[in-house]
Amino acid sequence: RDAQARRLLLIALVNAAPVAVTSTLFLFYVELALEAPGWEGPLLLLFFLAAAAAAPLWGILAERHGPHRVLLVAMALGIASFGGALLLGPGDVALFALVCLASGAVLGADLTLLPAMFASRMAQISPSAAEGFGLWSFVSKLTLAFAAVALLPALERAGLQTAAGTSSDTSISLLIWFYAGVPCALKLLAIALLASAKDVETP
Repeated sequence: RDAQARRLLLIALVNAAPVAVTSTLFLFYVELALEAPGWEGPLLLLFFLAAAAAAPLWGILAERHGPHRVLLVAMALGIASFGGALLLGPGDVALFALVCLASGAVLGADLTLLPAMFASRMAQISPSAAEGFGLWSFVSKLTLAFAAVALLPALERAGLQTAAGTSSDTSISLLIWFYAGVPCALKLLAIALLASAKDVETP
């Protein structure tokens, strides 16, 4: 029933969608677009280590400048860092490692600031409302299901095959755009929603 809580949940839904898309397509991107089977684990580890290492820094910045402003900057940096994946191709493992490092560091803001803003709002309106955090978890899970249902069948219809060397050039191009282009577009939408919600930090 609280307008600010609903707005934060909507932002969380849209903002979680890019991560859901990249999580769904990560293995395909590394194996088929970069043609680098075996690098999935190290690259994924680098991504999450960067997110964990950067999270405290984002918290410090949020205390100094406010979570709303800092999160907007982090989202914009996320687009700038992850957009580079659109330009990569076979053999560009080292460059993609840099993308993982930069985008992982930016993800640290998403993982800490937006949930903290929601928790702060819940503490103000209903400290014992566990349903609120249940909804928060639900919107994150929903994006994963949506990404799998919406993107994987489209790639299959385009001719994407899991075996290396058997996919058409069109399907590989579509995979790259789905993996990097769609998340950037969704992040732009999340930025627009957050920028218009200037009251989310006020009691």
